[in-house]
Amino acid sequence: MLESLSIRNFALIDRLEIDFTEGFNVITGETGAGKSIILGALGLILGNNADSSAVRTGESECTVSAVFSIPDGHPVNAFLSERGLEPEEGLVHVRRVVRSGGTRGLISVQGQSVSRSELAEITAALIDMHSQHEHQSLVHSDRQRRIVDSYAGNSGILTGYRNAFDNWRALVDRQSELAQSVEKALREKDYLAFTLAEIRRVDPKEGEEESLKEEITLLSNYESLSGNLLQAQAALSAAKDQLFDAEACVSRAEKTDAQLFELSRRTSVLRIEAADLYETLRDRFNSLSFSQEKLDRLQERLSAIRRLSKYGKTIPEILSYAERTEKALSQCENSEEELKSIEKEIEAAQSEVDRTAKALSASRIKAAEALQKEVTSVLRELGMPSAQFTIGISPVAPAVNGADEVRFVIAPNKGEEPRALSQIASGGELSRIMLAIKTVLASEDEVLTQVFDEVDAGIGGAVAQAVAGQLASLGRNVQVIAITHLASIASAARTQFVVSKSETGGRTVSSIARVEGEDRVREIARMLSGDSSRVSIEHAGSMLGLGSGTVD
Repeated sequence: MLESLSIRNFALIDRLEIDFTEGFNVITGETGAGKSIILGALGLILGNNADSSAVRTGESECTVSAVFSIPDGHPVNAFLSERGLEPEEGLVHVRRVVRSGGTRGLISVQGQSVSRSELAEITAALIDMHSQHEHQSLVHSDRQRRIVDSYAGNSGILTGYRNAFDNWRALVDRQSELAQSVEKALREKDYLAFTLAEIRRVDPKEGEEESLKEEITLLSNYESLSGNLLQAQAALSAAKDQLFDAEACVSRAEKTDAQLFELSRRTSVLRIEAADLYETLRDRFNSLSFSQEKLDRLQERLSAIRRLSKYGKTIPEILSYAERTEKALSQCENSEEELKSIEKEIEAAQSEVDRTAKALSASRIKAAEALQKEVTSVLRELGMPSAQFTIGISPVAPAVNGADEVRFVIAPNKGEEPRALSQIASGGELSRIMLAIKTVLASEDEVLTQVFDEVDAGIGGAVAQAVAGQLASLGRNVQVIAITHLASIASAARTQFVVSKSETGGRTVSSIARVEGEDRVREIARMLSGDSSRVSIEHAGSMLGLGSGTVD
């Protein structure tokens, strides 16, 4: 629940602290005293857009802080834990700073910065605020569906349906992608087959291009190469004979001069190397042969490989292109089987969607029948004795939240045709409908604080007393904070706060105080007649006495 709210430099508020209590709290005060300003500050905690013009004149920033107590097991705990924002001793601290001049403000939860959307997601699980504007959300079908699901306890069924729907939609998307891919492959099939056949016909091998270039170079330069080899052989033939003579001379000299041993060895090695080199050149020359036919064949082969360069700069790239082309053709050839396989999966997934959708619809229909009876009963207590509240569940195409359209319709008066809330319900009627729904849902609702602004608009007398009773009843299950101008509603609350406006230092300032005892009697008297006459005081005391069961 909302434990406390602190406001600094917001509109007419200089410094304000409110410590709320469990059960039914009311905020009262003269018109224009600043009650709506408090709601505006609370709206910042709920993630509403910040308006820098709300910063108090002469100040650079305003600050709104709130402390919430959260019981163990509440769903918001998991959300907070995922972001490292665990409550401390069950308390969560929220702070919002708005700066003047359009400068970016600050938002923090447990001292850590969060985005406005994250703040809204956190606080939406903690507070429902129902103002005349906020009540309009009740006319939207999605809000109505969520109310029915909450009453039915459909979270588990809805999760199962959404899983089935997401699986079905993913398969349909995959089928669409595959169909587009196959269609493209079919359009390109002839071209792909041609390119693959061209590459396979040439059948290039890695390293082949370099080998061909070498052979072509040899054949193209045969005459020059063979001539040079012959000249080299002739020179080496003469050299080896001379080296033979040189070796014999040095060997004979070595017999006289032992120091010539190394020179004799080197001369011998040189003579052997020259003879080996001569024989190697001779073998290479003998292996050479010239064939114009072979040269033409090699050049034609190299040209064929080079014509494949449109598929890749190198042979590995060409072979990789051929592999991809073969796969594309294979996909095209196997497409019908793959599409048939996906169609079978989609059929099975569709059956699961239909099954879970039917279960969800059945649960909603059953819940709607019970909920409309309970809400109609409460509405009659709230001054709408002839009202007939109906919840229509009609089939629609499956979507993420099921295959149902949920519509709240009401006939406020006897003899009228039921119509959608947006067509006939006034703001006051919407307020009472929301109060009735919240009263019915009180035991199932995970939101622990319900805020009602001007729920008493357009009512009085017995109806106001009925509204007060329902607010007090709701307050036995959750925390209720209501802004009211009616004494009958204020007197039913457990705790009452009064907002007042005064001038201090030449400036208007709004303040708030909890009233008890005689102060509360005087405030109720003021709400009754605008004065503190003896009759008003006695009447106020009597009302508070009657409400003693809800007042500490």
